[in-house]
Amino acid sequence: MKISNGASNNKNKEIGHIASFFSGVARIQGLPSVFLHEVLLDEANTPVAIVIGFDENFVDALFFKENFDLKKPVFRSFESFSIPVSENYTDRIVNGLGNPIDGLGAIQGKISPVFRGAPPIIAREPVVMPLSTGIKIIDTNLPLGRGQRELIVGDRKVGKSTIATDAVLNQKNAEPSVYCIYVICGQKERKLREIISLFKKHNAFLYTAIVSASAGSSFAEQYLAPFVGCAIGEYFRDNGKHALVVYDDLSKHAKSYRDISLLLERAPGREAYPGDIFSLHATLLERAAKVSKGNGGGSLTALPIIETQEGDITSFIPTNLISITDGQIYLEAGLFQKGFLPAVNVGLSVSRVGSQAQPKTLKEVVGGIRLALSQHKELQKLSQLETAVSIEAQKKIRRGDLVLELLKQDKHTNIEWQEQVVLFYAAEEGFFDDIEKNQWGRFENFLLELMRTGYPDALKKIKNGVFNNEIKKKIKEIITDFKKEFISEKVS
Repeated sequence: MKISNGASNNKNKEIGHIASFFSGVARIQGLPSVFLHEVLLDEANTPVAIVIGFDENFVDALFFKENFDLKKPVFRSFESFSIPVSENYTDRIVNGLGNPIDGLGAIQGKISPVFRGAPPIIAREPVVMPLSTGIKIIDTNLPLGRGQRELIVGDRKVGKSTIATDAVLNQKNAEPSVYCIYVICGQKERKLREIISLFKKHNAFLYTAIVSASAGSSFAEQYLAPFVGCAIGEYFRDNGKHALVVYDDLSKHAKSYRDISLLLERAPGREAYPGDIFSLHATLLERAAKVSKGNGGGSLTALPIIETQEGDITSFIPTNLISITDGQIYLEAGLFQKGFLPAVNVGLSVSRVGSQAQPKTLKEVVGGIRLALSQHKELQKLSQLETAVSIEAQKKIRRGDLVLELLKQDKHTNIEWQEQVVLFYAAEEGFFDDIEKNQWGRFENFLLELMRTGYPDALKKIKNGVFNNEIKKKIKEIITDFKKEFISEKVS
């Protein structure tokens, strides 16, 4: 949060007096010419509040601290709320106001307003560049592109944050590089400590920044945190680089804004949320985009997270976000309880960018996965009713079982998309068919480890788009030799 020197001119000062104040949420009399998101100053020209609305009688403001002397006046700064933006945010932790809380000193950069308009349509390009998450079920069924907005939605404790953190961890070796901003809004302090520990363990801070406004932070911090994270990401986008911003989570952000609005006596709407909550989140998420070369050529991808109650995605905030985003990853509590991890319901999930942003080689080998899963689900229902199932149906059920097993994945075990190509190519060619079900997972793990350690050149060729008959033949030979050893070792 920065104010330029001389921003407040004494002869142009407008004076405001606090009429009501509760938990940093205030109504102010005076300041007739103030504008939305303008910073307010105290007598020492120190920023103390931000304007979030006004009417003919009062100005609505959020104070950065709750111990402000209510008898003192406030003044206009004539400037919008801004922060310095630069690459210096990597390996840093800041609060919801953009101020460092890691004890490493101030962050230098170009001053940029936190509230900006989204890039116009003419400044955008189609989203076709892949953003690999390292999560098999997403990269194969719900591929993401750079510049996309994909909602992660589900009940509490079903792995929403794990999906987001794994997507961040997988950007370590991304080409071109992806800078990540993880926004924590309304969560417990423990969540911040867990994410810091995880990012340190996997060296993710080399390309990641954290914006934290925990549940104990002021309303101002919780309100501003997602916009601060977005402004940091836009710096990379507008300078020809690529960024990924995670909002964890916007349901808590909406609840915070609902509390603010109720304290300001604004008319409540559906589920007591203010009517402008849709506009607030829309203006935030529409700033994610892949921009044209004339506008920098970079991208900003958004992964907002929403918590549902008992799987109800028809409530107010989830339906708002679903209508704003380019698709959703729906995590189902029932799948989580059955041990299918990540608990992504492929039927209720969708990526509206789809295979346009999927590597062509991966698209080639996973084309039949969705069909296999849908057939498997229907045939399982029939098999429960019928006493006898045809051999063809049994084959399709086994094929569906295999696909489901291959899509399972432990958290923080990212699998590069070129490794997924080898895995699903092996499944397509029938290498798993004569292996017992309880050995599928073990066979997969050993195969991937073999490819990583023994044949990195083959993986590199696939990553570069080479998947001709020669590389296919080589992969078949590798898997055939490995399978002989795997079976003989099992028999012995």
